[in-house]
Amino acid sequence: MKERLKSGAIAVLLVITVLLARQIWISPPPTGKKLIKASEVTLSESVTGRLLPFSAVVNFGGGKHTKLYQLKNLWPFYRNLLKQNIADKDDKQWARMDYKEYLKLHDEPSVVFDLGNDTYSDLFKKIYNIDDLKGKLLRIYFSEADGILFETDRGVYRTEKWTPLSAINQYIRTLEKEHYPAYTSLWERYGIARAVYLPEGTPHFEGGMVYRNEIKDMKGPYRTDLVQRLLSTSIDDIHVIREEDSVLYVYGKRNVRLSDNGMLDYHNNSDTTQTVTDAAGALQVAYEFLAKTTGNIDDLYMQRIEPIGSGKRTGFRVIMDFTEKGMTVFPLKGKPADFIELEIYNNRVERLRSIYRNKVEGLGGDVTQEGLPFEEIMKRNPAIFGTAEEGYDKTLKNLNNFFMCYIDDTQSDEKPLRYGYVIDMGDERYIFDGESGVLVGGDEK
Repeated sequence: MKERLKSGAIAVLLVITVLLARQIWISPPPTGKKLIKASEVTLSESVTGRLLPFSAVVNFGGGKHTKLYQLKNLWPFYRNLLKQNIADKDDKQWARMDYKEYLKLHDEPSVVFDLGNDTYSDLFKKIYNIDDLKGKLLRIYFSEADGILFETDRGVYRTEKWTPLSAINQYIRTLEKEHYPAYTSLWERYGIARAVYLPEGTPHFEGGMVYRNEIKDMKGPYRTDLVQRLLSTSIDDIHVIREEDSVLYVYGKRNVRLSDNGMLDYHNNSDTTQTVTDAAGALQVAYEFLAKTTGNIDDLYMQRIEPIGSGKRTGFRVIMDFTEKGMTVFPLKGKPADFIELEIYNNRVERLRSIYRNKVEGLGGDVTQEGLPFEEIMKRNPAIFGTAEEGYDKTLKNLNNFFMCYIDDTQSDEKPLRYGYVIDMGDERYIFDGESGVLVGGDEK
């Protein structure tokens, strides 16, 4: 917590001062009127630089693959390739590629980034000037021989005018020497034509990390500083109401409640000029607010942006979760389902609801834990996957994604993170405990 607060001021400066000319906007909430001109909407470099793909598959060639989650040092190089070869080109014409031909290219040295969710598709299409690309953007493929390819839910596309790339194979050869875990695709394992990759054998997690309730035992100076940041005034001007399991801090029409169970609930009901924005503007506001108040914007993954409100009063809900080792941390099944929710109207945060937890420093990082093989997860959940006797092919044809994650039991004041798997099938998401195979999140129907 101390480090997050210390970095707050620096993060604010980054967010406020380093603005790009790159203009983006995502579909506004349905009001029947055009909201903001695209030329008026910007995202700062400190925000766009944090919008990483969810994971990356590295294809070594010859049917060998691995999957990476820690992309902070990897993505900037490929992001620059996108800017130079795609985003800066205004005369793009798209050519479609046969999907099985695309799958064959996964046997060549290449790196494929998975965006992870629909909101990232919208953002990336605007940021990198590919909003005329048909369908929802799923993955971006890079190789020296074949350039840049885009996989969407409508097919695989490349620009008609494209050039080979360089310096990719050198990275791949270096990574291959480090003996990362092996993965195989649905195409290779089950003959299902999808570029979804599953771990071979028993996956390994870096364990021992502990999350704790930061509010219950928060020291006075840190609590005071947090409240002053949220309410933008001195603690001397704040009315403090102590209740059985929480403390309510009130300043004018703004208030924040800190509960012993670890919940932070902030409201801003003060009057403001009626303005409108789009989802990109809401995301910018969300990052600026979190940088100024909690100082925590470095290890967040944005799950989604949802339109909220009705009539003339419309806004957006921005939903985020923490990450560890590049993997998303999910609160254990229950409410709220995510760590951070911000409601944004009139270009300001009117509500922040957060499960206020943090990693205990000095613990973890020296424990390796083994998870169940993917096939064992299917075997233990026949209501979702069917049975081996029936065959898994019909179910797996709907498998959109598989990734590893951590799970936090937020009802405990301090507890090690569990490890798990997230499986997206059709329109449903399922989260499984990696040790027991039990469904702990999602929809069993």
